[in-house]
Amino acid sequence: MASFALDTDIGTDVDDLLALAMVLGSPELSVSEIVTAYGDVALRARIAAKVYAVLGIAAPPIVPGLAETLSGRPVWWPGHEGETISDLADQVFTEGRDAIADLSGTATIAAIAPLANVAAALRQPHSVRQIVLMGGEFQQGIVEHNIRCDVTAAQEVFGSTAEVLAVGLDQTERVRLYADDRDRITAAGPLGALIGAEMRRFWEFADQSHNTPHDPVAILALARHDLYQTARGRITVDDDGLTMFSADEAGPHRIVTDLDVDGVKDEIVRRILTAAAAPADAA
Repeated sequence: MASFALDTDIGTDVDDLLALAMVLGSPELSVSEIVTAYGDVALRARIAAKVYAVLGIAAPPIVPGLAETLSGRPVWWPGHEGETISDLADQVFTEGRDAIADLSGTATIAAIAPLANVAAALRQPHSVRQIVLMGGEFQQGIVEHNIRCDVTAAQEVFGSTAEVLAVGLDQTERVRLYADDRDRITAAGPLGALIGAEMRRFWEFADQSHNTPHDPVAILALARHDLYQTARGRITVDDDGLTMFSADEAGPHRIVTDLDVDGVKDEIVRRILTAAAAPADAA
């Protein structure tokens, strides 16, 4: 079983919520801790806690991390975070723990947020061996959101000694969830209804009729390597946030260069439905 700490900005794009649900429907994946990043990290922690409450299962430690960026860039906060989710004020997260110390003591981190928490963990003596992250773009010269939000943190992460698998925008954008996928998820019990409402709200915000599950695509690589092709080399980040990849068999980084689009989508939806179908004792 692949066990990892999840570093997330859950609540803005619905893909973080989809990723957490997918993990909970994956018997070969286990979240040892959830650390929230970027902006109102307490609200984000309550959103994560709500997922476990809806399923009526015990949550791992859910710890708010750094609210601000290492670069000093202002946090982008659209304001719709948690808008469709009831009883967030009643949700309990873990207090009194040091999120950065916890991450530094973790062997594997799944990073699906701007990278301040991860970079701060790597600044101190750490046990981090592997980072799987959604971030960057490696084909068309596009500056991806998680990198743009904190370029300093991204430069530090890619400049560290940790092994990194980066799943970039060039690959995640190939996978789409449409209205029929949303409707299947919505019908799958209380968690499905929660996710469906958040999908609708994000589609309204983004003025689109589909969802790109960036974060689930990245995390699924921990469970289904067979659906992905990778190349090894070195990733660098310039001061504008542009990610560049140089192939090198001795390099510390890998990027996903291709994936089975239909297979990845089917696995994401199936695992979310598995999680949503679990018995619930709480609402």
